[in-house]
Parts: sequence; structure tokens; C-alpha cells
Amino acid sequence: MNDSVFDRFPAPPIAEFLGWELISENPERGEIEVAFHPTDEMTNVRGDVQGGMIAAMLDDTMGPALLSMTGGKCIASSIDMNVSYMRPMKAGRVTAKGRVVRKGRTIAFLEAELFGPDGKMIARATSSAIPVDMP
Repeated sequence: MNDSVFDRFPAPPIAEFLGWELISENPERGEIEVAFHPTDEMTNVRGDVQGGMIAAMLDDTMGPALLSMTGGKCIASSIDMNVSYMRPMKAGRVTAKGRVVRKGRTIAFLEAELFGPDGKMIARATSSAIPVDMP
């Protein structure tokens, strides 16, 4: 991968906790693909990854899509986020695809999908966010 915007910034603690790993990005299209490595510490009593952790993974896919699209100039400050859960998820490597649906001056519309090792969708999310200038 050539000159990724993510090479210029240290990974945030939440990204490290979730096991965030960049697979590919297309800044011109506002698209990103990442992997996460959820651990047993993120599971509920049934042994499934807790829904809040899944939401965090989706959020940590959509925000970086905006960061990539803006060349590292803006981060996403979420206004709202809607998550639809399709099936339970176990600990282990999963992948997510996110994209900027539309970026305006004051609001960005984002979406992401999370997939299990079998390629089946686990959850999808949409979000409205304020593009905030990086410090």
C-alpha cells in the first residue's frame, strides 16, 4: 500500500483495543476496508462478542473512511449511529468495509458493514457525523 494517511497518525487506543488493521483504502471514493481482532475479553455470557463492541468496530470503520477521504484533514464526530445486527459474532478476525456516502461542509453521511470469517454479514451501520478539523 502506498502512502496511507494512517501512516501519519498514531493509532488511537480504541483502535489498538479492537485490533484495527488497515487492509485497503480508496481515498478518492471514500472507501476503506479494515480487519478487527476481537478477543474473548469482548464477549458476553454466551461467548458472543458484545453488541457494543460490534458497534465500536463499525464506528471505527466509518470514521477512518472520512479521515482517508479528506487526506487526514477531518475526523468524524458522530451525531447519530444506527446499527442493525444480523447474526452473533465470535472472537477472532473479522473484516469491515466502510464508505463516505456524502460529505458536505457541515455533515457527512457514512456507512459500514462487518463480515465474519465466512464472508457473511454480521452487522451494518449508518451514521451522520460532523467533519471536524484535525488539530
